[in-house]
Formats: sequence, structure tokens, C-alpha cells
Amino acid sequence: METKNCQNCKKEFIIDSNDLGFYEKIKVPSPTWCPECRIIRRNASKSVWTVYWRNCNKCDKKTLSMYHKDNPVSVYCTDCWWADDWDGTEYAMDYDSKRPFFEQLYELSRKVPWVAKETLGPSMINSEYCNGATWLRNCYLTFWADYCENVTPSSILFKFKDSSDCMRARESELCYESIGINKCYNTYFSEECEGCNNVWFSRNCYNCNDCVGCVNLRGVTNYIFNVKYGKEEYAEKLKELQLESWYGIQILKEKAKSFWLTKPYREYTGNSLNLNVTGEYVFESKNSKDLYLCTNVENSRYCQFITVPTTKDCYDYSGWGANVELIYEAHSTGEKASNVKFSFSGYPDTYDTEYSIWSTSAKNCFGCVSLKRKKYCILNKEYGKEEYEKLRVQIIEDMKNNPYIDKEGRVWSYGEFFPLRISMFGYNETDSMKFFPKKKKKP
Repeated sequence: METKNCQNCKKEFIIDSNDLGFYEKIKVPSPTWCPECRIIRRNASKSVWTVYWRNCNKCDKKTLSMYHKDNPVSVYCTDCWWADDWDGTEYAMDYDSKRPFFEQLYELSRKVPWVAKETLGPSMINSEYCNGATWLRNCYLTFWADYCENVTPSSILFKFKDSSDCMRARESELCYESIGINKCYNTYFSEECEGCNNVWFSRNCYNCNDCVGCVNLRGVTNYIFNVKYGKEEYAEKLKELQLESWYGIQILKEKAKSFWLTKPYREYTGNSLNLNVTGEYVFESKNSKDLYLCTNVENSRYCQFITVPTTKDCYDYSGWGANVELIYEAHSTGEKASNVKFSFSGYPDTYDTEYSIWSTSAKNCFGCVSLKRKKYCILNKEYGKEEYEKLRVQIIEDMKNNPYIDKEGRVWSYGEFFPLRISMFGYNETDSMKFFPKKKKKP
């Protein structure tokens, strides 16, 4: 066990024996930032929910983009970025052992084109106005979503269909204005429900059918405000509620909110079918700690937004899963990725990659940006296997002996995620702002 003071916030944090075992397994030094600061640092590199209009720097087509038109970065629309007429090696740089590695990576990041939206381009069908998404069909303004169809403004989804205005929804269909629903059908204006059908204005209900305004119920049918009715009587009561009219819905919405407050609140963590797990909104996971919004995670810690099965042996990993393993200090890396460290937006089939950004289908790469379908590359320059391995070892030693030091005096050696300077966004644009908001400092 180790006790350290965070480089960033100066607070004390503990690294236990299991953590040390993981770091030894993947051959990285133990972290110098506390878990919370590491989460903020990773998410400060991403901007899923903030989008703008700007023109593609290649075809000049107007496109939806994570980057504001005044952002000087070169941005390609989805079609241009995923096209086969370039692969990123056009921007290759030679490594200079006299300069800190992160300075060179920063220089490369400002030369290459960046993709306008964070999507797996070829998997998106008629879903142009979505971000942070893969495998969508006929979706609009849908963010952080995978395997969805016919969905309009909604977010944090997996296998969601024919629905609108929902958040945190999994394997559900025909739902509207609901939060935290799992395996539900025809569920409206409800919160934290699982396995429910034909449910309205209900909260914290499991395996319930034909219910209105209910709270904390399990496996019941034909209930209105927690009162049991016969099948025919329930149908008559339903007509009286006028659910088919806007007026009836508004009246019932206010009544349901008031009724919820009369019932004892069961603290809801959203956890379901877990074994030896800690965290919130965790499903079907085991032997994992400190998770948030995760599904099918095993032997992992400090992970968030893992919405697609499965994830194994990962630490400090933020989004999104899909058969990944051995991921450390990475964001938005998925689709069969393995042994990826200190990187973001690496997919699909990315292996043995470190300090890389938007390196898709990359294998054995170090410090690459906007690189596609290449292997044994450093700063986007291709090498032979032996030369690559030798230079990689040298760079790691150089990062330890000649680290980048920022204006605040924080040391960025091998084992740290990217310096905040590399982010293309202002903090107020990033995902960190959504979960760790900051106020503008007074002059």
C-alpha cells in the first residue's frame, strides 16, 4: 500500500495492494494524481455534448463539429476523415531526444486534421446530428449512444429503439421522457425503473406492468398510485386520467411528483446483478470498485460511462467498452481494444498503443495523432519492429529523465495522461464541466 499527495489538488490518496498489482501487470508507474483529478483530467480532453457548425477544412462542407469555427485546429467532416486517401503518416515527425516528448506530441496534434465528431463513421446511418456514438440508425441529436434506432434527443444509451427525450436508457423500446430505465417497454415520464411495461409516472419500480404514478413497487400489475385495481377497473381508471391529452398529462405529472414525496425514498444506486462491486448505476459486473454508469465490467476500478459489454481488467477508463481489456488512463477507446494506455479515441481493433489520439485500428503505436490502420509508428512515422521497440524504450526513459513541466509546476513524466495543454477545448466545453463544474475566476 502507498499513500501519496496528489500533484494537482495536493490531497492525500491511497493506492492499495490490488492497484499496485495492476500497475505492475501492465508495467506502468503508480499515479501521482488522485482518482478524482484523474477523472477530470481525462474528461477535459472530450466534448461529447457541446457541438457547433463549422466548415470542413478539406471539402468545405458545412458540418456539425465538436470544435467551434474559431478553433484553429484543422477539422475534417466525417466522410473526409474516414476516407482512404490519407492515413496520417503525411504528418510524420522525427523524435528529438533533446526536447520533452509532450512538446513534440503537442506540435503534432496541431498539424494533423481532427475528425469533426466522435463517431465510428462507417457505422452511422442517417444519423448525422449525433456525437459520441456508434452503430446508430435514424437517430437525431443523440449523444453517447450505441446500437440505437429511431431515437430523438436522448443521451447515454445502449440498444435503445423508437424513443425520445430519455437519459440513461438500456435495452428499452417505445419510451418517452424517462431517466434510468433498463429493459423497459412503453415507459413514460418515469425514473429508475427496470423490466417494466406500460408504466407511467413511476419511480423505482421493478418488473411492473400497467402502472401509473407508482413508487417502490416490485412485480405488480394494475396499480395506480400504489393502489391495486382489477383489470377492468384499472382500464376504466386509466380513461379517467386522460393520458391521451396534454392537459391530463400535465395534471398527472404534478400529482405524481407530489405522491413520490409522500413515500419513503429508497436510496437508489442503480446497481443490478452485481458481485463484489462498488459504485453507482452499475449493472451485471463483478470484482470491481469505484464504478459509475458501467455495464458488464470485471476486475476493474475507477471506470465511468462503460455502456457496451464487455470490459475486463481496466483502470481509469472512461467510455465505452465493447470487448476491451487492459485499458489504463484512456477515454473513448473501445471496439476490441486491448493494452491501450494514456490515449483517447482509439477504435476499432486498437492494440498495444500508448499516448495516442484518434489512432484507429492502430497496433504498436506510441505518440500518434489521427493515424489510421498503421503499426509500429511513433509521432506518425513508421518504423520496422526492432527499430520501433528500441526507440519506444528510449522515449520512455527520456520522459522520466526529461519530463514536461507545466506552468503550475506539475511534472508530466511517463505514466501520466496528456497534459491539459493538449486538449482542443476550453474547460467549459468539455465533459468534465458537466460533472465537475467550475465557475469563472474573478479578476
